[in-house]
Amino acid sequence: MVARRPRRRSIRLVIGSATHVGRIRDVNQDDVASGDDVYVVADGMGGHRGGEVASTVATAAVVQGFTGPDRASLVHAVRLANRAVLERAAADPELSGMGTTLCALAVVDGPGGQGGPDALAVVNIGDSRVYRLDAGGLVRVSDDHSLVADLVRAGELTPDEAAVHPQRNILTRALGIEADPTIDSWELPPALGDRFLLCSDGLFNELDDVRISELLGDGPAHEVAGRLVAEAVVEGGHDNVTALVVEVVDGPEVPPSGRPAIPAARPERITGPVLSRPKGDDPRATLRATIGSVAAVVIATILVLSLSAGQGWFIGDDDGDVAVFRGRPSGILWFDPTFVEGGDLRMSRLDDSTRAAVLETIPVGNLKEARRLIEGFRSHLSDPILSNPDLSNVNTGDQ
Repeated sequence: MVARRPRRRSIRLVIGSATHVGRIRDVNQDDVASGDDVYVVADGMGGHRGGEVASTVATAAVVQGFTGPDRASLVHAVRLANRAVLERAAADPELSGMGTTLCALAVVDGPGGQGGPDALAVVNIGDSRVYRLDAGGLVRVSDDHSLVADLVRAGELTPDEAAVHPQRNILTRALGIEADPTIDSWELPPALGDRFLLCSDGLFNELDDVRISELLGDGPAHEVAGRLVAEAVVEGGHDNVTALVVEVVDGPEVPPSGRPAIPAARPERITGPVLSRPKGDDPRATLRATIGSVAAVVIATILVLSLSAGQGWFIGDDDGDVAVFRGRPSGILWFDPTFVEGGDLRMSRLDDSTRAAVLETIPVGNLKEARRLIEGFRSHLSDPILSNPDLSNVNTGDQ
């Protein structure tokens, strides 16, 4: 491991974090971590304990792997996290196909290098998000890497249509799926009073931007994180919920001219199409090599996706019946989940909250767990699910 060189920073940050399993799931597959100048949130996926392991492995790898001093080091730390998830899955058959989203923020040297004003680097892969709140309001820094987000960017769907689209959970990027994923990165100038929110989709799927902005700007960072998570659970809690709030408490003022808009993401990967060739190279050989490399990546990706698509279990709706399925709830690209069993409990017999949760799908670790939950549905057919979830197990932390 490369030793980090001590640096005096021109900014000072305080943080607060909170996480909750939600009202439906038995296991919290989110993870939140922080280290020297780096802050990370991950949302794992995978049957049994895979998602929980993937997110924990990834956050630990980023915290350990970020050595500074620049944005490239944070991107490199995410690459190390991807490799760590792949290696852990390869070593344990029960973890095969696991993956995780990840977003992170780190303090890095600004354009002037060490001794000048610091900058903040942001990275993202998947659909965990990074927001910034300042005097101008709430803005989203990161881009979601999902099928519906791609359709919105292409003009094929509106944001409102995307929010209720049946395939909104299909990710197009994640750690642990391929050897060389594309990682988005940004470099931003910080300002006194900025608040950044790193969160899993369990938060923003329950709270809209207006409510997130209201909560994010009210109170100390550690209290804000706890309130964001608690309210997301009360509003539905259909997924694990995690929030990490990072506030700039010492730093430069916003310049009188205002601050620039959030720049477009820098998509980065190790390999890719050849953009230029040295003088004297044979263009036909270069083309053949490029095609071969791309074909190898495509084949490897298809193999990994096909394996990953068959991992995991969930409870969902099968033409009005509560049923158990094998695979990912909305499939992965062209790989669809498979029906396992069901047909003896009608959706119409469930109370409204349970029916809504089944329609959204309930991930489970195995068939035995699915059967246990369905039996629980039967025993409470006449009893409503608690309207106020127990928030006593909201885990919070601050620095």
